[in-house]
Amino acid sequence: MDEVDARLPFHLDAWIQYMLLILFTIGLIAVVFPWILIAIAILMTFFVILIALFNRTIVHIKRVDNTSRSPWFAHLMTTVQSLSTVHAFGRSDEFMRKFHRLLDENTVPKVMFYMANGWLGFRLDVLTMLLAMTVALCVVFTHGHISPALAGLALSYSTSLLGLFKYNVRLTATIDALFASVERIVDYIKNLTSEAPTKIKGHEPPADWPKQGHIKFGKLKMRYRDNLPLVLRGISFEAKPKEKIGIVGRTGSGKSSLGVSLFRLVEKAAGEIKIDDIDISAIGLYDLRSKLAIIPQDPMLFIGTIRYNLDPLKQYSDEEIWSALEKTYMKDMVSKLDNQLEAPVVENGDNFSVGERQLLCMARAVLRKSKILMLDEATAAIDTDTDSLVQSTIREAFSDCTLLTIAHRLQTVLDSDKIMVIDNGKVAEFDTPSNLLADSSTLFSIMVANMTRNKEPKDTSDTASQEGKTAAL
Repeated sequence: MDEVDARLPFHLDAWIQYMLLILFTIGLIAVVFPWILIAIAILMTFFVILIALFNRTIVHIKRVDNTSRSPWFAHLMTTVQSLSTVHAFGRSDEFMRKFHRLLDENTVPKVMFYMANGWLGFRLDVLTMLLAMTVALCVVFTHGHISPALAGLALSYSTSLLGLFKYNVRLTATIDALFASVERIVDYIKNLTSEAPTKIKGHEPPADWPKQGHIKFGKLKMRYRDNLPLVLRGISFEAKPKEKIGIVGRTGSGKSSLGVSLFRLVEKAAGEIKIDDIDISAIGLYDLRSKLAIIPQDPMLFIGTIRYNLDPLKQYSDEEIWSALEKTYMKDMVSKLDNQLEAPVVENGDNFSVGERQLLCMARAVLRKSKILMLDEATAAIDTDTDSLVQSTIREAFSDCTLLTIAHRLQTVLDSDKIMVIDNGKVAEFDTPSNLLADSSTLFSIMVANMTRNKEPKDTSDTASQEGKTAAL
């Protein structure tokens, strides 16, 4: 996009200007020496052959340059964003080796691109010098027949043609190479599969849908791309209105994929999801997503103001916004800021702590008053003090919501109405916490036992609280 928006128009403008100068120069020389058009036609034949050979190569080189640059940039951004984690696990050398490998892979086509330009430039110099030599010979042979002023003018213009012609041909090659980016964008537009429509005429849900928040998964199967294995392998469960469901499982078991399917970020492969007896695959994406709320693991804030981040569509009054901030314990902090609700938010919300960003995301969910809320490991990246605030907010502000909580800390879901254990894309266990803990052979009991056993000794208060809660259940 940068090449199409910035570099391509600049090069096209320069190419048009220099092309007009070249045509004017050749026209002037032809007026003085009409028979030189024969020499120009011969040289142009060699020029066309030369450009055909060069362009075929340079476009492929530029295409390789473009495709090898994206992994390099992606790795660089990943490294910068996860620098503390890389240092913590001692993987700096591995990341550096991968960076050097990706850099080398991108540098090779770039060097070849400049070498190919040099190869072309040398041959263009030969052609333009032959043209200048032809003009000089014409001046010599027509001595006494052509005005010295016109002969000198033609000779000076033929000399200047050397630089103009060489530079413009390089511009032509560069523009051809830049059009590889246009080619990629057109390919994306034509071949990438679009999401489902935002609204489907005749299939709009009622304005007050969902009234109850009743969710039913029926033999749901989902894969992220065609020809990939299934991530969800026939998930079936039912969440009753206002029920709190805790979802646990090991990494890669398919917990977050439930949210992906619920919000239709990826379409199902088979099965169904119904909310208040309406199949969500039959309605538009806006009608679905506007009625759901999610608090992600990594809190996301956008450049703008606090008000914009909480209410981007300007649907709520100041009183409602302040009420949502109060429920999430952010009212005092926001009220102390300059401009309060109009206080600026930088990219990714970096002028707020992780806990504050998470609470602001929670205030956004409170403001929407959705009947269905999903917490995708919402407390995984925050400290225990902020975690207690978040859990208190969840219990108070979302008491009348159907709550699906993907757990990172098991204690956050021990007070749920039911616990669902997912293993390898299937529902391995689904029952109340007390029933699951009563059987020491269940996967959930084993997880709780491991968590209690691995608890650090210095954290005695949390351990006692956790053991007391487990015993009570």
